[in-house]
Amino acid sequence: MFSTNRQCEPIITESKNVSAWESLILDLSKSTTGEDYTTSDGSEEKGGFHNGRASSSLPLSSRGGNTVDKMGQKIQRLPQLLTNIHHDTKSAKASNDGGEKQTPTALESPSQLKDWMAYHSTTYAPHANHMGRKMDAAYTLKAAQIALSLAKYLGRQFEQEQDMDMESRREDLPSISFEDIVVDNVIVTNVDSEAVLESTSSPSGATKNNGGVNTERRQVLALGMILYELFAQGTPPPTRLQQTLKSSGRILSFGTSLRISEQSEEEEEDDDDHRGASGGDRRKNKDDDDDDMDEADQQEESFVRKQRRRRCDEKGGEESVSKLLKLAGVPISICKLISDMLSNRDDTDIGGLFQCDKSVSCFADVIMDLEQMVDQPKDFLYDTIRLNAKPIVRNKLYCRQAELEQGIGLAGRCAMDASSSVKQEVLMITGLSGSGKSSLVNELITQLKSNGWESLHCKFDQIGRRQPLSTIASAFDSLFSSLLSTENTWGSGGSDTLGVMRTNLLKSFDEESFPILFHLMPNLKRVVSTDGNSTDMQTEYVFDEFAMIPSKIRLHNLFYELLKAISSSWNAPMLLFLDDLHWADSASLELIAFLIDEMGASIADDSAPAVRSTNVFIVCTVRTNEVDNSRDLADFLQQIRSCHNVAFTDMALQDLSPDDVNVMISEALCYSQRLTRSLAGIVHQKTEGNPFFIKEFLNDLTVENLLVYRFSEKTWEWDWEWDEELIESRTISDGVAEILTRKLLRLSKDQLSGIVMLSCFGSEVSLEVLALVKSSSGNSDIMNTLDFLAQARFVERSDEKYCFVHDMILHSAQGAVDENERMIIMKELLQALLPHGYSDDTILFIVVDLISRVGADRVHDSETRLLYAQLHLTAAKKATNTTDFASASTCVKRGISFLPVGHWESNYRLSLGLFNQSALVEWALGNTEQMMRSLDEVFNNANRFEDTLRAAHVKVAYLRMSGNFVSEAFAYGFQVLEQLGESFPAAPDNGIVVQEMLGTKQLVTGSLNESKLRSLPEMTDSTKKEAMAFLEEMLRCSYQIQSIHLPLLACRMVRISLQYGLTKSSCVVSVFSDFSEGYSLAKISMSIAGSDQDKRVLCSMLTITYAMINIWKEPIQAILPQLKDVYNMSLKYGLIDNALSTGMLHTYRALFTGSLLKPCSKEVALYMRNNLERHKRRLMHLCVAPIFNGISCLRGISSKSGAYNVDEFITEKHLAEALRNKETTFCECMLAIKLMCSFIFRRLDEIKPIARQYLELFERQGSASAQFINIYCIFYGGLLSLHYYRESQDQFWMDRAEHAIQKMEVWATESVWNFENKLFLLQAERHYAFGEMDRAAEKYKLAQKSSKKHRFIHEEALACELAASFHVKAGNVKFVAELIDRAVNCYQTWGAEGKVKSLLLSP
Repeated sequence: MFSTNRQCEPIITESKNVSAWESLILDLSKSTTGEDYTTSDGSEEKGGFHNGRASSSLPLSSRGGNTVDKMGQKIQRLPQLLTNIHHDTKSAKASNDGGEKQTPTALESPSQLKDWMAYHSTTYAPHANHMGRKMDAAYTLKAAQIALSLAKYLGRQFEQEQDMDMESRREDLPSISFEDIVVDNVIVTNVDSEAVLESTSSPSGATKNNGGVNTERRQVLALGMILYELFAQGTPPPTRLQQTLKSSGRILSFGTSLRISEQSEEEEEDDDDHRGASGGDRRKNKDDDDDDMDEADQQEESFVRKQRRRRCDEKGGEESVSKLLKLAGVPISICKLISDMLSNRDDTDIGGLFQCDKSVSCFADVIMDLEQMVDQPKDFLYDTIRLNAKPIVRNKLYCRQAELEQGIGLAGRCAMDASSSVKQEVLMITGLSGSGKSSLVNELITQLKSNGWESLHCKFDQIGRRQPLSTIASAFDSLFSSLLSTENTWGSGGSDTLGVMRTNLLKSFDEESFPILFHLMPNLKRVVSTDGNSTDMQTEYVFDEFAMIPSKIRLHNLFYELLKAISSSWNAPMLLFLDDLHWADSASLELIAFLIDEMGASIADDSAPAVRSTNVFIVCTVRTNEVDNSRDLADFLQQIRSCHNVAFTDMALQDLSPDDVNVMISEALCYSQRLTRSLAGIVHQKTEGNPFFIKEFLNDLTVENLLVYRFSEKTWEWDWEWDEELIESRTISDGVAEILTRKLLRLSKDQLSGIVMLSCFGSEVSLEVLALVKSSSGNSDIMNTLDFLAQARFVERSDEKYCFVHDMILHSAQGAVDENERMIIMKELLQALLPHGYSDDTILFIVVDLISRVGADRVHDSETRLLYAQLHLTAAKKATNTTDFASASTCVKRGISFLPVGHWESNYRLSLGLFNQSALVEWALGNTEQMMRSLDEVFNNANRFEDTLRAAHVKVAYLRMSGNFVSEAFAYGFQVLEQLGESFPAAPDNGIVVQEMLGTKQLVTGSLNESKLRSLPEMTDSTKKEAMAFLEEMLRCSYQIQSIHLPLLACRMVRISLQYGLTKSSCVVSVFSDFSEGYSLAKISMSIAGSDQDKRVLCSMLTITYAMINIWKEPIQAILPQLKDVYNMSLKYGLIDNALSTGMLHTYRALFTGSLLKPCSKEVALYMRNNLERHKRRLMHLCVAPIFNGISCLRGISSKSGAYNVDEFITEKHLAEALRNKETTFCECMLAIKLMCSFIFRRLDEIKPIARQYLELFERQGSASAQFINIYCIFYGGLLSLHYYRESQDQFWMDRAEHAIQKMEVWATESVWNFENKLFLLQAERHYAFGEMDRAAEKYKLAQKSSKKHRFIHEEALACELAASFHVKAGNVKFVAELIDRAVNCYQTWGAEGKVKSLLLSP
C-alpha cells in the first residue's frame, strides 16, 4: 500500500488514457453493488480492497458498530492483478478551476497517489451542492474507498505490532509519505515487503508507558493528515496546523509529498527551546497527579487545554480543519471525520485527558465511518438534506443474519431432491412482541421467492375471532383470488398455472368434496369452474352431526389434498407462514397438526428414495410468553415434536445488542455510528434492545423535542442534537405500550375513535364490513379517518382490508379509552351489524364475538338477551358444521349464559336446542362431565320422549366408543328401541335366531331381485328412521361384544327396510348359512350402498363384504388390494375406525395368505403407528401388535418388545387378561398368531396347555367368534390336535381335529382356491395319526401341489416340512432331503429367515 521503494514491477501493461488505478476504482464501484470477481485460483471473492501481500480488508475488533466487514474477507496471498486495462478513446479534458494545470493523457500503472489525485481532480467536471461549494461525487467515493483500504491496512498492522513482544519490535521503522504511496490496479500496494505502515515510535522508550493506545492515536492522527490532502485533492493542511503538530514532537513536511516521521533524540534536544522543558515524547498517565509536574509543565498543560477547547468548538475560522475542508468542497461527513481525527492530538504528555468528546483515536472508529460512507454513500457520504426531521427506521433486519441463514438452510432441505434422510421441516421462531419475528420471516420469504419459491401467509388474531378455520381458509381463498386476478402469470414456471391447478384440483376431489371447500373458500369455485362443468357441480353442503368425528377428519384430509394439489401445480417449493400461532383457535391447531403429521407420514422410511407428497416448509412465529399460557398450544407443540419424520427446529430471537442498536439508530438518522454510540447506549438501556420499542422510542423522542434535527447558524449545517441527561432521566414504566398510548392520545377525537373502533374487530377488518359501520362511533366518515391513520403508520391497507401495522398498536388502541367508552363503541357496532348477521356467516361470527366481549352482565333487556342466545346457538351449529367443536362449545356456553331464570318453561325450544348442541359438541371434545350435565338437563326437562332422541343418540355413541361401557350402551339402546316399537328378547336362544334368519331369508330371496330392492321408496316414517339409526348403532355394539343379538338386529333392519323403504342404514348384510346366497346379497347391498351419497355406509359395506364374505368365494390374494383401497377411502372420508379395522383385517389376511414378510412388516408398522400414535386406538393397536411380533419372530429378528420367540411376547397371562377384559377379538388374534408360530417353529409342548383351554372355548362360541381370524385358529389348532393325538391317543384332541376337518370340508366346497390345500394337509395328518401311510403320503403330495397352485408359499413350505417328517417316520429317507430343500426355499422366499435357521439346525 505504501512503499519506500519506487521500483515497482511492471505487472500490468500501461494504458494510453486511463491508469490501472482507474481499473481498480471501476472494480471497487462494482463491489459496492455486490458484484464478485475471480481470484487467480478461480475462486470467487466479494468485491473489496486488497494489499499486494496481505489483505487490507480484514475486520478489526471494532468497539462499536457493524462488525461485518463488507469490503472483503481474509486473504493470505497476493491476488492476481487485473490484466485487462480500461481504455478511453477520448483524451482527458484536464483543467482545474483556474485552468492552469493540464491533465496527463495517461497514468502509469502502478502510479503514485499524488499523480492519481492530479489526474482525477481534473477528469470530472465539478458541480455545486446545496451549500454552494464544488464537489466531485465520483472522486469523493473513490477517495473514500482508498481511505477505507488505508485505514484497514494500518489497523491490521497495528494489531500485529501489539501482538509482538516489546523486544522483538523493530526500532527503525520506515516513515510514511505521499511519494511512498503507490497506486496499483487492485489497490494501493506495498511493493516493499519490509515496509510497515505506522509512525515510528520514539526510541526513548517513553511510549511504552502508555502501551499501544498512544501509538494507535498517533497513527490515526498521521492517517488524518493523509486523508486531509487526499480529499482536498492535493491541497496540504494549513501551516498553522503543521506547526501545532510540530510542537508535539513530530516533523511533518509538505510539498510534493507528505512525510510523517518521529524526531531522533538529538533533534529533540535542539527543539527544547520551542517546546519548553517537558521533553520529547515523554508521557504521563492521565491518572497521574498534577503535583508531579513542574511550573513549565503546568503552563504547557494550560496552553494545551485552551488549544483543545478552541479546536473542539471550531473557533477561529482559519484554524478550523472542518471549515477549510468545506471550502475545498469536501462533504460534511468527511469534514467531520478528518476534523475529529486531527482533534485527538497529544500536544504534551497528558495522554489525551482533555480530548474533544468526538475525537477519533482508534482505527475501528475510522473504519466504521468509512465503511458506512462506501456502502451507503447516498446517506453517509454525500451532502444531503433530510426532508423528514424524524428518524426513519429502515425496513430491514438488524442482527438476524445468522437466523436468516439458518432458515434458508432449513428451506434448502425441503427443496432438496428426495433421499432417505428427508424429513418434513418445521421451524418455530419465538421471541417477545416486537422482537422482529415476522420481519425475519418476511425477509426469508423475499429471498426464497427470488429462487422460485411460493408462499402462503396465515395470520392469527387474539381479538375478533372470526368464522372457525377462517384464518387458514381465507389464506387459501386469497391465494385463489390472486391466481384468478393474474391468470397465467402467477407461479414460478411461467406456465399456465391456473390451468394446471384446475386440472389437479379436479383430479384430487370428487363432487361431494367440493361443496365443503366451497363453503370455506368461495374463490375455489371460480378456479375449478369452467363453462363445461359449472352447472353440473354440486355446491350445497349437508353436515351429518352424528358423524362429527369422521367429518372433522375428512375436512382435514381435504385441506391436505388441497395443499398437495397446490404444491404440485406450482412445481416449486412453498413456505407456509403461520404468524402469531399462539392466537390460533383449537380447530386450527388440530388442522395444522394433522397436515404436518400427514406430510411427515407420507415420507418413506425404507432405504429407497423418499417421496414427498408435498414440498412445503412450515414456519410459525410464537410469542415467548404465550407458550406456557396456552394449553392448546403446548399440546400442539408436544404433538408436532413427536410426529414421525418431522424435524422440528426452535429458533429463539434475542434482543439487539448495544452495537446492533447503534447500527439501527445510525441508519435511522443517517448519522455516523461513532457519533450515535452514546445515544444508542441510552436507547438500549430503555428499550432492552426490542426493535419495535426502539423505533417507537426514537419517534417519541422527536415528538418531545429530545432528539432534534436542526440547522446551525454557527456551522451552517443541518445536524442531530439530543440531550443525553434528559433522555436518560425519562422513566417508561409500561414499556412500549406507554409510548404508543401517548402517541394515540395526540390524535384528534375522530381519529382516536376511529382507531378504537377498528381495534374492536381485531388485527384486521374488511372494507365490506367497514362499509356497514362507516357512520358508527360518531365518526362521519371512517374511511377518511383510516386513510389518515394509514399515513401515520398506525394501520395499513392491503387486499381490500385494513390491518394494524403491529399487534402492540392494536392492544394500545384498546387501552386508549376507558372501558365504558369502549363498550359504547362496541354496542353501536352491534346495532349496525346485527341486521346483516342472519344472512352472512362472516358477519354472524363478528356479531357473536362483539356480544361475548360486551358480556351477559351488561345486557339487561330480556328480548335482547334471548336474541343474543339464539345468535349464539346459530353460530354454534355453524361452528359444528366446520368441525370447530371448541368454538361451538364456547358459543353454546355463552348462549346459555343469556338464558333467563326458568328458561325451560318460558323458552323451551331455545333451551332444548342449546343443551342438545352442548351435549353433542362436548362429546366430540371428550369433555365427559360437561356432556353428562347437558344430557341430564335434556332428560330431566324434556316434555316428550321424541325430544330426548337426539341426546339418546349421543349417549349410546359415547358409551359404545368409550370401550369400557359397551354393555351399558347395549342395554340402554334396547330401552330406546323398546319405546320406538322395536323389542328384542333379552337372552335369545339359537332356535329364535335360526327362525328369524330363515324368515328374513324368504323375504329377500326368490322373486325379490336387485332391481326390486333398488326401486324401494325412501323411508318417510320418522319413528322408523330413528329406529334404523339406533339399530345400526346397536349392530356395532353387538359386534364388539360378540353378542348373539347380532343376526337378530341385522334381520330386523332388513324387514323394516322392505316394509317402510330405504335409508342410509338399509345396506347392512346379514350372512346366512348359505354362502352363495350371502355372497349374492352382498353384491346387491354394495350396489345399493354405491348409489347412496353416504360414504360412511359404503365404506362399512365394502369392509364387511371384502373381509367377511368374499373370502368364502373369491381368491383371498385378490381381496388384499381391495381391502387396501377401502382403507384409503375410509381415511379420505374421515372414517378412522373403519379404516383401522380394515387395515387390521388386511394385515391378518396378508400374513396368513403368505405375503412376503418384509414388506408386510412395514405395512403393519404403519398401521400400528396410526392406531396408537396418531389416532389413539388402543384396542386396534393391541390387535395388530401380535401380527408385528409374529412377523418379527418368523424373520428371526427381535420385536419392539425385545422378544425373539412367540413364547415371550404372547403368554397365557396375556390371553387370560384379554378374556377378563372382554376383549374377545384381541384374545383370538393373539391365539391365532401363537398357534401358527408355535407350530411352525415346532414348539409343541409349550403351546399344549393353551391349545387345550382355548380351542374348545372358541369352538363352543361357533358363529359368534371373530370370523376373520377363526379360520386360522381352526387350521393350526387342527394340526396341533392331530400331533397331540398321535402322541397321546387322547380323544379330546381327535374331537378338535375332526371339528377342524369338517369346517375345512364345508369351506372348501365354497372356495377351492382358499381352503383345498389346508384340507389336504389336515387329512394327511389325520391319515398319518391313524397309521394310513399310503393315503397320508398321497394327501401330502396333494397339499404341496394345491399350495403351490394357489400361491400359498408358506403353506407349501409347511406341507413339505411335515411330509419330510412323515417320511422319516415311515422310513422313506430318499424323499426327505428333497422335501427339506423345498421347504427351506419356500421359507426363504417368504422371508422367514428365523424358521430357516431353526430348520437347518434341526437333526
